[in-house]
Amino acid sequence: MIDELPISEERISELQEHTRKDQQMQELKEVIQEGWPNNKWNVPSNVSIYFDIRDELTLQNGLLFKGERVIIPKSLRTRMIKKIHSSHIGIEGCLRRARESLYWPGMNAEVKDYIQRCETCRTFERKQQKETLISHEIPSRPWSKVGIDLMTFQSKNYLVTVDYYSNYWEVDYLEDTLALTVIRKLRAQFARHGIPDVCFTDNGPQFDCGEFRKFSNFKHDTSSPLYAQSNGKVEQTVQTVQRLMKKSKFDKKDPYLAFLDFRNTPTEGFDNSPAEKLMNRKTRTPLPTKESLLKPKVITPNKVQTELTKQKQKQQFYYNQGTKDLPMLKNGDTVRIQPSNFNKEWKKGTIKQQVNIRSYEVDVGARTIHRNRLQLKHTLEDDNNEPTEIERDNSDF
Repeated sequence: MIDELPISEERISELQEHTRKDQQMQELKEVIQEGWPNNKWNVPSNVSIYFDIRDELTLQNGLLFKGERVIIPKSLRTRMIKKIHSSHIGIEGCLRRARESLYWPGMNAEVKDYIQRCETCRTFERKQQKETLISHEIPSRPWSKVGIDLMTFQSKNYLVTVDYYSNYWEVDYLEDTLALTVIRKLRAQFARHGIPDVCFTDNGPQFDCGEFRKFSNFKHDTSSPLYAQSNGKVEQTVQTVQRLMKKSKFDKKDPYLAFLDFRNTPTEGFDNSPAEKLMNRKTRTPLPTKESLLKPKVITPNKVQTELTKQKQKQQFYYNQGTKDLPMLKNGDTVRIQPSNFNKEWKKGTIKQQVNIRSYEVDVGARTIHRNRLQLKHTLEDDNNEPTEIERDNSDF
């Protein structure tokens, strides 16, 4: 069997030498040569771990084998793991490679642990599987929670504000993107519809500044940076507005009439429009409309909430297929941070604190950043115990 090992005679001699110097290997040799006791308790404690596989163990030319796999002495195991992982293939690939020719108790766990601490592999991570959908809380009344975002259309900037309850949205042209300009537009909107309880925004400079904090006599929640999905309502609204503006321009029509039509079109799954849910009335459009249809009609909030709940449950049902929640991170955990671009490196950071259910504050050395749980991959690396990189080795062992 030793002749079938695909390694040089020099390496075989080295393996034989390390086996000869390993106390556990020598005790195992003696047990194999003398014969195994019938009872595990009569086996020397140092080799009792091999008792259950005793029928597969053989001794040939000073080397121990489990089937066709050579048993590696303790002094060579770290070197073997480094060679197995020298090309940085994944955990399962390395295990398949190791299981072909090598064996020692606990090999799988040691290989996994080493790779999970590998600096190179952790720097070039894959994206994590998406987690289950957590929907925003359903508002109990119109304009109590709004989402706000900036958008660009044909080199011009606009402010988009959407009501989470009614799906009614406002669009304002911005002369510039300064915080004071955004605040002025919001003041006008709030004068029309009232001050909301909650405003949900991203972490743009217009919202993360002293002027906006001074202006906000409401609760200001923010999405995780670089994770637009957490503010999906307003992101979807931005796409709708851009699509309507693009089609109106192509068709040489007034985009504000398109906005009016959208606001008066019943929402899918509902029998009333965004305008009706917000104002309890239809607004007049170019379509011929009977006078009685334009009169105010109270829309029961319970009915709207019921329909919104059904809509969200349906959305969650389809979205959650194939998803898996990630375990929560603890303060002090070492993580790798997903880059904004695919080809960039995953930088290392340390969890400072949990901001909300899936948002964390991460210390990256020079500064602190916020990221969503999906963008943070827990790693076993730490500053004191990282696998050292080995030089490219072209030897056959």
